[in-house]
Amino acid sequence: MEIIVVLVYKLTQGADCEDFKEAGWDGQFVQHDCSLFWSDANGIPWSAKYIASLGYPITDLTENMVAEQKDRTTYEHLIASA
Repeated sequence: MEIIVVLVYKLTQGADCEDFKEAGWDGQFVQHDCSLFWSDANGIPWSAKYIASLGYPITDLTENMVAEQKDRTTYEHLIASA
């Protein structure tokens, strides 16, 4: 996420409030300047509670792979129902 934040920050560097208004980001600019504020498509702010880390790399990697497989299954169901 840090890489994306830096990219967007660099792309918006030098933009003023009028530029943000034209892009529909005026509220974003007022509250956060050129920094990103993570939220989902519904406007609900991102939270660290979504991250599950036990501090043991093998366990964390296994948990991430399981989550990816669940996502893949969901996508396959969505594609099949389309």
